Amino acid sequence: MGSGGIAFWLFLAAATVAALTFLSVVVWTENRLKERKEFYRYEFRKRLVEAGKMDAASVAGLMRYEYDLRLRQGRQQLLVASFVNLGAGIGLCFGLRFIENSIWMVGLIPVSVGLCLLAYGFLFAEKPNPGLPPVGWSPGSDERE
Repeated sequence: MGSGGIAFWLFLAAATVAALTFLSVVVWTENRLKERKEFYRYEFRKRLVEAGKMDAASVAGLMRYEYDLRLRQGRQQLLVASFVNLGAGIGLCFGLRFIENSIWMVGLIPVSVGLCLLAYGFLFAEKPNPGLPPVGWSPGSDERE
């Protein structure tokens, strides 16, 4: 093994360490941002209660409404992902049918995954019913970025 081989492995090790360090910093920063947003939400609600603008029942209703909104957004994202998966699988089936007789069946893998996601989204995922927002709530009123 010459000096070129050792240099390659040293470069590979350094690149791996750099990539993992970058990834850990990104994850830490993202978690810190989430913690900060939740802290500001808590402080906003606490100040509303202390100022007498909302009582505890209204704050509980606000929290339930926001929870239902997050559920609905998650369900919508799941359904979008399932339709994208279905489209990719169908496109793969059509694209691969010209290569060989039975290779188009590989496209059935993403189609079946998309169908499973779609069935879960429509049949088993919790269906939120946010209804009307509580009194005193406005979209993004407690969002600080």
